[in-house]
Amino acid sequence: MTAADNVTFRMQAWVYFVTWVQYAANHITRKCYTNVKDVMIKLGLSKMVLGRMDAGFMFTYAFGAPLAGQLGDMYNPSMVLGVGLYGSALCIFMLIFGMWNGFGEMGPFIANGYFLGVYLVFGFFQAIGGPVGTSVMGNWMVTPGAKKNRGLIYGTWTTHQYLGNILAPVIIIGCNAAGAAWWWGLMWAVIINAAWGAVCQFALPATPEAHARKEAAEKAALTGAALNTVPEEPTKRGITIREALAIPSVPGYCIAFGFMKTINYVLFFWLPLFLQTHFSPDQANMISTLYDFGMMPGGIIVGVVSDAMGGRRGCVIVVFLLILCPLLLLMALFAETLGTVTLMTMLASMGILIGGPNNIVTSAVAADLAEHPSVRGSKSSLGTVVGLINGSGSFVAAMGQMCVPYITDALGWSALWYFMLVSTVISCLLMIPKIHAELFGCDAPAPAAPKTGYSTISSEENKDASMA
Repeated sequence: MTAADNVTFRMQAWVYFVTWVQYAANHITRKCYTNVKDVMIKLGLSKMVLGRMDAGFMFTYAFGAPLAGQLGDMYNPSMVLGVGLYGSALCIFMLIFGMWNGFGEMGPFIANGYFLGVYLVFGFFQAIGGPVGTSVMGNWMVTPGAKKNRGLIYGTWTTHQYLGNILAPVIIIGCNAAGAAWWWGLMWAVIINAAWGAVCQFALPATPEAHARKEAAEKAALTGAALNTVPEEPTKRGITIREALAIPSVPGYCIAFGFMKTINYVLFFWLPLFLQTHFSPDQANMISTLYDFGMMPGGIIVGVVSDAMGGRRGCVIVVFLLILCPLLLLMALFAETLGTVTLMTMLASMGILIGGPNNIVTSAVAADLAEHPSVRGSKSSLGTVVGLINGSGSFVAAMGQMCVPYITDALGWSALWYFMLVSTVISCLLMIPKIHAELFGCDAPAPAAPKTGYSTISSEENKDASMA
């Protein structure tokens, strides 16, 4: 490994770490809110208002994700990530402010208008982290070794959200144990998001070219030499939503991922509340983290196996979903009577089977799709592809969230497990064309172009674009 390769690897590791923590901070914010729902209900907010907040969040997240992806592709993604974290911190603080002043008890108009409005805006700021963070990763993970192990790299990287989901109840329980006011559980999320927003804005190199130019400028300032060794970064040209949808398999993944995300977000938002019908709030919060613990290795397993299968990730995704189906059926039939150990084992297993497909679709799969020949002329396409898949999935999941209060109130919790089972089956059916293409060689991944050293990436991309 040359000196340039060593520097590139260190920078890749730094970018990996900063973007990983950035998205973990997003999920700390969401999960802290989820874990204080019971307190918010006691303080005057109705279950229906909370259900509308969750659905509204998903809708603004859905429409915001493609827009955020395009912003990250066209402008400085480090600054865009910082804005997302700052905005998230502000919105959560506004929720605390509303509860401090009893807005939830001022009638349905005030409760819906204020809390729903804040959470709608919160959904847009939260939509920034996924596509823009993945875009920054895509700018750096272009060396031959990174491309060869794309599934492993992105599979481990997507554990960020589950670390956030696990830390959130720990924060809540820690605040309760310390005798702090309930709102401190949310205030810590505000502090974490605002602080890491500054790290992203000022310490995250968005592209290898930008970092090489910054190093050259610093060296020139110290030596007094003229800055003429690093070429200017070419003007960024993102792709349109229509161009992204024209990439083969993108429309299918958009819809299929929606049903995968429906299952994930039903459990994300409502599992603690379901468990609180059988356990104390603190016990329910801790048990619910087993689902998140399971999701962490899920993405890694799917990534490693799909790398070994030559990047044919659709086949691995469907196998995981098919194994999930009988577990959801068992939960629908016996969730109310399962023993604690059995329940915990089931939740961890479902985490693996749901987390694997969810993690890999909006990371390694999206990175594969963004390299399709139809968009080879644009280096800035990954954020838009991730945003489109994530946003479409969130739109479908938002519709599912709207159904949850009605399903549980009318038919009970068991019906919710059947609802997730049907969503899983639909997702598998939508993946059939992709599976056919992968199994019969119609969709084999193209070989990666060799690249070495972060200072050479720009010139090689320009050469590829001129030959296209």
